[in-house]
Amino acid sequence: MIRTILKQLNNFAERACLAFYKTLRPASCSLIIILSLSHSAYALTVQATGQAVVVNGDLTSARNIAITRAKQQAALQASAFISTQQHLEQGVLVQDNLSIESLASVGRSKVISENISSNILSVVISVKINSHNKCANGQSAKGYRKRVAIAAFPMINPRQAQIGRLRNIESSIASELTHRLSNQANIEALNAGNLMLQPDPSTAASAQLPQGSLTTVLQQTRQLRVQYVVSGVVRDISMLTPSVFRQKNYFIDKYNKYDYLSSKYMRAFEVDMFVHDGLTGSLISQKSFRTAGLWGNNDRQKFGFASSPFWQLDYGKQVKSELDNMADEITASLRCNSFSVEITRANENKLWLKAGRAAGIKSGDRFDVYRKSTFYDYQQNPTIELTQTSLVLTVKKVQANSAEGTVNGFAGQSNIQAGDVLISQ
Repeated sequence: MIRTILKQLNNFAERACLAFYKTLRPASCSLIIILSLSHSAYALTVQATGQAVVVNGDLTSARNIAITRAKQQAALQASAFISTQQHLEQGVLVQDNLSIESLASVGRSKVISENISSNILSVVISVKINSHNKCANGQSAKGYRKRVAIAAFPMINPRQAQIGRLRNIESSIASELTHRLSNQANIEALNAGNLMLQPDPSTAASAQLPQGSLTTVLQQTRQLRVQYVVSGVVRDISMLTPSVFRQKNYFIDKYNKYDYLSSKYMRAFEVDMFVHDGLTGSLISQKSFRTAGLWGNNDRQKFGFASSPFWQLDYGKQVKSELDNMADEITASLRCNSFSVEITRANENKLWLKAGRAAGIKSGDRFDVYRKSTFYDYQQNPTIELTQTSLVLTVKKVQANSAEGTVNGFAGQSNIQAGDVLISQ
């Protein structure tokens, strides 16, 4: 078994490496060297490059930042294990699927080389990566394709977008994340950048939402037929030195413009991201992402967020890296979660569901049956709860976007009806 996997890895390593890296970010890519392999994990060593601006001659700080970024790149490069599924019919190979899933931890690193060009420090490091083919909960990842809606990221302070005309950031973050997730085999990402799930961005924190729930907007997302909803807020895109573009002294202003590589022209990027269950509205994960990059003296340029000139800036490059991290966080949050889907119809011992072959459902798959209930607190805030029944559905027929199956009993005995939920075993 192990020898077979090693042989398959040797055949697919280079092709998978290139395909995987293209889905993440443009960066130097080194060939993964497999050192050891077991049923649950393998260790490998990769090389990665990190860059940082040398600000005010501070080489030490720039080196630390570059090494940190190189480690992040190494984790992205190596956070993949390759699995194949082959299907034979009468001795003939009729199906050969290659899939890539990620779960890796960064080990010790060693600096191989560094150089400075145009005030940019580049560092090449060698890193040992421990990668696992099991989920953190000890279960193997399921092969179902989960539908995820990426909603808008409204700004807390829209005036911060005036420099560079970045107001389109609210919908463009959703577009960028959708693009990154579209290359994931087990995720179907839908761009819902016009959907504002956070009416007041300043209070968009799980502690200030009813149990961190999005039940008040589930009717808006339900029509998308998604299992998960990603939303967030843009907390800060301000210049770290706000007065740099408002200097009234002519000579100081001229000096600042010539000193465009100094820390005075650094700009912040801070975003909060929330992942909610699309069927119950419950909060699955919440994380903040922070970085900063050199904006330069481009106060009058109308770049627009995620435009080609925007990506050429050091600030744009750092934002792109953070968007990659956000997409990776979504993938990691959902990778080991069970697949859930609503029931569309129930009749005696038969149930129909809103997902089919496109979602990876196959004949013989088994799902636990849950009854959905809505409760209200004293402020009439709704909370949706799922209660597991004794029924188990076995899929019998599969269409492109629907399926039907039978349960070990009768739906009416457990009051199962349309809108209730099936969760994969």
